[in-house]
Amino acid sequence: MNPHFPFFSSGNQTPAWLDLLGLPSLIRTCILLAVLAHLPGSLRAADSTSATNAPTPVAPPALKVTSDTGPIIEATRETLTKWVETKQLISKEKSEWASGKDILEDRVRLAQAETTTVRDKLKEISTAVAEAQKKRDELAAQNDKLKATAEKSKAMVIDAEKKLRPLIPQLPEPLREKLKPIIARFPEDSEKSTASMAERLQNVLGILDQASAFNSTVASVKELRTFPDGTRAEVTTVYLGLSQAYYTNREGTLAGIGHPGPDGWAWKPDNANGKKILLAVHILEGKEKGATFIDLPVKIQ
Repeated sequence: MNPHFPFFSSGNQTPAWLDLLGLPSLIRTCILLAVLAHLPGSLRAADSTSATNAPTPVAPPALKVTSDTGPIIEATRETLTKWVETKQLISKEKSEWASGKDILEDRVRLAQAETTTVRDKLKEISTAVAEAQKKRDELAAQNDKLKATAEKSKAMVIDAEKKLRPLIPQLPEPLREKLKPIIARFPEDSEKSTASMAERLQNVLGILDQASAFNSTVASVKELRTFPDGTRAEVTTVYLGLSQAYYTNREGTLAGIGHPGPDGWAWKPDNANGKKILLAVHILEGKEKGATFIDLPVKIQ
């Protein structure tokens, strides 16, 4: 090492600082020549005399900047400048890459977390879809059962209408008067009716309910009756349910018995039992105290 200029080694060795730069050999040689050309002669002489017990090196001739060496020195300077710029650019890129790497890693972690969340949501949706499909299948099966039940109910209602229609004229007059709104909605042709099944079922049940209630009671009503001789008189008619009835006037002199028939009720005079029928009327109306047995004709079909 030259003691006057410690960055240079003795002899023909490459200066240590050039080795540290890691430059190519050609560039290092050019830089060395350029530096030597500007060194004072005393420094070069001191370097040659400082070494003891060593052969005296031949001092190289002074390097002058000429037309041949100038371009090399200039090219070396430009190369060194570009190399420094490249090093700076590399350092900047490394710094930016380190910063960008952190950002990318954060984004990757966020994307992974979102992916996990989406997968969990997809599992939940898949489970919900499976449950919905199962519920849909159950509802479809239930709907099929309801349709089958509705068809059976429709058939039952139509059958009930067909059976009730010929029985309506056989109902007692007071009951038919009470059922007049329902009878008005009763279809003439059950197969062609456009009424809703619910309304038709309600009509059937209404008639059956009222008929059942009337059949379980003894009803007494005031009526104007026309007799075979054309006279009309007010009578009291006692209905024993749906199948038997008796009528009498106030004196018990005009009386009769009635029964339902295909075309309506048929009435037969029975003046001989007028007093007995009148007694039954008085008992029903509370005019007679106490109950008693009354012998009246009954027709059983």
